[in-house]
Amino acid sequence: MRLQPAESAPPSAVEDFERDRRSVLRRRRIEALAGMLVFSAILVASFNHSQFFSADIGGDPLGRIGDFLGRMNPKLAPQALLADRATKGSLAAWLYDLPLWLRLGWQTVEMATLGTVVGAIGGLAASFLCARNLMPIPAVRFAVRRSLELIRTLPEIILALVLVAAFGVGPLAGIITLAVSTMGSLGKLFSEINEEVDPRQLEAMDASGAGLINKIRYGVVPQVLPNYASYALLRLEGNLAGAAALGIVGAGGIGIELQRAITYTEFDTYLAILMLMVGLIFVIDIASEAIRHRLIRLGGPE
Repeated sequence: MRLQPAESAPPSAVEDFERDRRSVLRRRRIEALAGMLVFSAILVASFNHSQFFSADIGGDPLGRIGDFLGRMNPKLAPQALLADRATKGSLAAWLYDLPLWLRLGWQTVEMATLGTVVGAIGGLAASFLCARNLMPIPAVRFAVRRSLELIRTLPEIILALVLVAAFGVGPLAGIITLAVSTMGSLGKLFSEINEEVDPRQLEAMDASGAGLINKIRYGVVPQVLPNYASYALLRLEGNLAGAAALGIVGAGGIGIELQRAITYTEFDTYLAILMLMVGLIFVIDIASEAIRHRLIRLGGPE
């Protein structure tokens, strides 16, 4: 008795899945490769147009950086390190205007602190107006969100130049610039934090007839206060560096001396002021980190 050849079995679901999976992976690899090629082309074009490797200003970028760092060397002499200001190679000769730099450095800290506080308050108020779970009027949410986006598109340097022309040279223009910039960034972050709160507390307050102010005071703020503080302190660190940069365009702070050192090619003075600014940022960073950790610990469960 002859056996009839068995009919071919239909393809299984596993084979269909594997075929589809391989097709999807192949398509994603092609898309990733195309994206990488486009990004590489843009990167090469950017290097070319930036004259990073241009022979017009020297074809060795690392060498140019090394030459610039060499110019910043204060050339301290060990034997004259503690001598008076008139002695070349001494610390006193290098840091010849340290009292002024410290005073302007403290002014920079004041600018950053005041700008952060004012901007954080404005951003906090705006965040309640554009959070979906707190503001029921879509038109208000739309207007506030677009306003914050407009603020974030304004470069700080350009805004500082405009305000310096309006208010004159001094820290007021820098403070307003930092406050406006801080409001734009923190307003967006705070609104996203507000939208991520536990909705059950807000629903319970709605059921009890609580108004919007009470919902914010007792239902939102206790949940998100540590996050508010964390982002505000992080912004303070950035504003300290920003305040120093704004001084270059006349908006007060240590940046004015930095601009003078650059103008008169006092590269060793440039290094001294940069080191002072880095030290101030380190101090602010350490203090804000300690405050953030304390707030998070106090705000979390026991």
